[in-house]
Amino acid sequence: MVYVLADNIISPLGDTSEDNYQAVKAGKSAIRAYAPMTDGIPDGFMASLMSADFEELVFRSAGKAIEASGIHVADDRSVFILSSTKGAIEGLGKDADENLYLGETAQRIATRLGFTTRPVVVCNACISGSAAMILASRLLQLGTYDHVVVCGADCPRRFIISGFQSLNAMSAEPCRPFDIERQGLNLGEAAATVVLSSRLPAGEQATDKSDKRFWTIGLGHIKNDAFHISAPSKTADGLLEALQQTMESVGKDDLAFINAHGTATLFNDQMESIAIQRAALSDVPVNALKGYIGHSLGAAGVFETILCMKSVDDHTVLGTRGYEEMGVSGKVMLSAEHSSTHKTGFIKMLSGFSGCNATLYAKSVESSSLSLNETKTVTDHVPSVFRKTHHVRITPEGAWLDGRLLPVKGEPNEKSLLTTIYKQMIGDYPKYYKMDGLCRLGFIASELLLQAEKAEDTSIKELQRSRGVVLFNRSSSISSDKKYLASIADKDNYFPSPSVFVYTLPNIVTGEIAIRNGYHGETSFYILPEKNEEQMQTLIQTAFLDSQTTSLLTGWIDYEDREHYEADLYIASINKV
Repeated sequence: MVYVLADNIISPLGDTSEDNYQAVKAGKSAIRAYAPMTDGIPDGFMASLMSADFEELVFRSAGKAIEASGIHVADDRSVFILSSTKGAIEGLGKDADENLYLGETAQRIATRLGFTTRPVVVCNACISGSAAMILASRLLQLGTYDHVVVCGADCPRRFIISGFQSLNAMSAEPCRPFDIERQGLNLGEAAATVVLSSRLPAGEQATDKSDKRFWTIGLGHIKNDAFHISAPSKTADGLLEALQQTMESVGKDDLAFINAHGTATLFNDQMESIAIQRAALSDVPVNALKGYIGHSLGAAGVFETILCMKSVDDHTVLGTRGYEEMGVSGKVMLSAEHSSTHKTGFIKMLSGFSGCNATLYAKSVESSSLSLNETKTVTDHVPSVFRKTHHVRITPEGAWLDGRLLPVKGEPNEKSLLTTIYKQMIGDYPKYYKMDGLCRLGFIASELLLQAEKAEDTSIKELQRSRGVVLFNRSSSISSDKKYLASIADKDNYFPSPSVFVYTLPNIVTGEIAIRNGYHGETSFYILPEKNEEQMQTLIQTAFLDSQTTSLLTGWIDYEDREHYEADLYIASINKV
């Protein structure tokens, strides 16, 4: 069992979780209109912003939560996980590139907070916050750590806001999740932190049948649509699978509500409603919280989970602000008004670009029902060593498959090696030419791996539902970041490119691989301060805690520019009893 020891939210609604919850309960919204030329953006927009410094915001939120928890983080049994989509990207072009790499940013923050272990950044688009809590829960269940501090944060400015404008995803008025007149999302700025532990603090275990309650977090599930890199599946396949797997261990009668992603975009809300109906959960109340604070990106999963815990403690199902009339075809139970509940659990749902979907179950439990020895690790069920079959390495100097240098015809160089390999050894996927450098590198490497696998075993169709894609790097999507920045750098030639902006999310490469191969398993992208095989092995092992995952396409993939890139991927698999 994984316990929540403390939490914190910093947003335009307040500097504590309680401040934020009381503001939401009172019906307040931090979303307001920003005039044209705010932050150099020609068009006006609606958002919820604070103008905070990213690192300071994360440091403040995480520091407050750690202090409230009473834990000591300066040992090898504690770790810091940062959840963010773009971090301090607004400094691109003003600061050295490496200072903006999310792994470096997380390391600086972790060091200031007192951690001595290497941090992890979860960069999984809009599901990053929930994915980070899922990772934390798995690390605790495996017994790798005793305490994990998860902080989700993003500070949208010119780079991010212009990108969502280029996608025509932003509403010119406050967002209206699931409403028939919804026009899109509003962006929000926030940092939200939870301190998770595999055990209760000393002295907290009840022996006198007291009614003190603690929040517990389930393992959670991540599934891919394998449909499109920026549009959700019309049949909600990925989210449905995640919901169904969650419900295998959750009773519907325990659910106070389902907290939806609820971005108020046309297709996301529709997809979520379809997933809920197909999962036979239409009679469970559903709410969405974006109307109060906007879409806080990497913070959303943590922020909204904390608000949900607060509301259940308060016996309240928060209403969906902005909702008036049903605007989705799936049968869901929504209301703009708050209602009462005496149930003690909820499901948090998120979906994001690259086709990723996440579900997380949380439940409040009485301390008197807990045993001091209740926490158990699950290392017996997941091998510490997994099999590696087929390995590919690609650098500007060449490509090696299972240790053999590939005979690429002609004279490969840093500008043409990947395309030369594509033309000579693949050649049947024209979408390759639309990809950015990171995705091309990942696509080529995965294709070479899978060709070797198919040559060895042609009966691998069943892997489409069980195989995951888990990748790591250091520089995120820096090459596409620079390309996108160039499209908005000159106010007289301001032309944000939606096709480039999508690729500024590094996890898009996992979606491209999933789409190509029909993989519906977990897709996750982690950013580390540096390539570290031991740390990567630990994180890879956590993915096998998902009962349906038996193999992964995994490894290191970094693309800084045409002269500096590396793919070091392999297939990992285990036998589950």
